[in-house]
Amino acid sequence: MDESELHGLLEDAAAEFNVPGAQVGLLRRGRRTVVCTGSLEATGERPVVADTAFHAGSLTKAVTGLVVLGAARAGQLDLDVPCDEQAPGLWSDTPRALLSQTTGRANVLPENDEALEDFVARVASLPLVHPPGRFSYGNAGWSVLDLLLRRTTGHGFEESASALGRQLTFGMPVDAAAGHIAMAEGPPRPAPPTYAPAASAAGSRWWATADQLLDFAADNLAARAGDVADADLLALRTPTAPLPGATVFDTWGLGWAIWDRGAHQAFGWAGYTGGHRAFLRCFPAQDAAVVVLANSAGSLFGPPGGSSLFDALLPRLLELLQVPPLVEPDYDAAPQATAGLSGRYGPLEVEADGVDGVLLNAAAFGETRPLPCRRLGGNTFNVLGNPQGSTPIAFDADLLYLGPFALPRG
Repeated sequence: MDESELHGLLEDAAAEFNVPGAQVGLLRRGRRTVVCTGSLEATGERPVVADTAFHAGSLTKAVTGLVVLGAARAGQLDLDVPCDEQAPGLWSDTPRALLSQTTGRANVLPENDEALEDFVARVASLPLVHPPGRFSYGNAGWSVLDLLLRRTTGHGFEESASALGRQLTFGMPVDAAAGHIAMAEGPPRPAPPTYAPAASAAGSRWWATADQLLDFAADNLAARAGDVADADLLALRTPTAPLPGATVFDTWGLGWAIWDRGAHQAFGWAGYTGGHRAFLRCFPAQDAAVVVLANSAGSLFGPPGGSSLFDALLPRLLELLQVPPLVEPDYDAAPQATAGLSGRYGPLEVEADGVDGVLLNAAAFGETRPLPCRRLGGNTFNVLGNPQGSTPIAFDADLLYLGPFALPRG
């Protein structure tokens, strides 16, 4: 892997998408390359270096999966017994349903000062987004797993994760990259920190460098990680629930997203928190992995920001790793008439725009004008032109999926 070429690619893309600082790491058959660009703060001069930590965000979910699977293997909890039967005050869902994100519970996050027990009880009182059994990404369920660990093993998620054998950092390090909100014009704005301890198992407090994430990738690719059983690592990437419309991945395991696209086989996930974007993707057939970290989060519907940075870099990074390109999924759902898809879904409003188009009103996400979206296939749509960094939407019965998040109709 040509380090100078990789650095040039990263530098150009960071400038194009208004990202103050970033790291890229590549791993193939034990050989790795890490390059950095930019600064810790948009208005600062401290450079991003290899030891600069970024917010890993929801990449934490794979670590949580390992901890819970390990506790189950040790007989401290049961994956298939409802949590409230294993410890009082928890949800009626099983740990396996929480890991596979098929509970139908509301996707909410705690306040920065909200106690774990109070948050778990608050979400339990909220109505279901949909009946259990279908996939929908839900951050709150991982907090339930943290509380279950405390009550069955005597150790919470962070303490248990630290015992896995890797040096994990929970809480923002002194010299970490600061989070930013990417702006279409002008410099990125500092992002307010949202690092609630009660959401640690969902991804609010893990910070890591590209090198550290490549270490984690290597463990997962080798199906071994110190004291963690191979079966646990494999379970993280064994499909449990399909994502309707394959908006951002194909299926979810017990901690990783999975892509099954012919010659392109991958597992991994991403983080989007506190003004950061973090991506880790592993390719078992090539014994390879890619990490992209950026201290700038932008819109869900296109540039600028860290999502656009990743989308722009990925095709060339796959070439460098000799991984087959990521092709479009099979959109096997029968296309529905756009008129029948119109309506309100949570904070989004959809209006038919021709046979294969809808207008998406996403004012709640900062979009000042309705976004024209075109059908990719089945009932999956994306912003017109498929801009880098945009998040597709998909319709499935009474739900609209914004990426992996399910929004109920009406």
